[in-house]
Amino acid sequence: MENLVLIGTVHGDPRGYERVARLLARLRPQTVTVEISRFSVRYRRVWEGRWQRQLQKTLAALPPEVSGHPAIRLVAARIALPFEYRAARDYSRRHGARCLPLDLGGLSRRHLPAYSRELLTPANLQALAAEPQESLEEAVAREFRRARSALERSPARLPLPGDPETRRREFFVSRRLKRLVTKGGTVAHLGGWEHLIPWEDGGGLRFWLEEQLPVVLLAEDGDLLA
Repeated sequence: MENLVLIGTVHGDPRGYERVARLLARLRPQTVTVEISRFSVRYRRVWEGRWQRQLQKTLAALPPEVSGHPAIRLVAARIALPFEYRAARDYSRRHGARCLPLDLGGLSRRHLPAYSRELLTPANLQALAAEPQESLEEAVAREFRRARSALERSPARLPLPGDPETRRREFFVSRRLKRLVTKGGTVAHLGGWEHLIPWEDGGGLRFWLEEQLPVVLLAEDGDLLA
């Protein structure tokens, strides 16, 4: 059994929970880590119900078809506890494994408090619903095609000199994963598939975990276990 498995997801995937749950059930890791911070988990637990009520109240005043728009479905996914964390939490409860939020909290501290006053306003939801967009299922399938192609070709991401936070987050997560792997047992990490692509000028989660020889999967691989 491999010591470290990296599972790339597409955030907002409507089938993500079931896909990840099937993979975890097959892998049976002793520890499941998630690309989310402890701050985000705590904050979302307090605010998720309020966000849901605000969303429903706003949608009630808009045409009925707005609620089914792909962009609005993505908003609903953003204000919910991410499926990656819910799947990891539920698996851990069933099998006595550990579920660990592993990310830094800076991004969440900046963006989550703005959901009520920006993301969920009538003006923003109307603007989002006014834009034509492919179905959410098609968008997710396209992202997985991009992910599989990227992983097969082993390309590199362009450096982001104006955004050192992403690199810092991936380095932080890689250090924590290394420590967990040394303690023994299988560790499965759930996070956006883009983080599995190294940076062009060196570094990145996958790059810093080379010595751990991680197995890399995509969440849609769970469909093969259905």
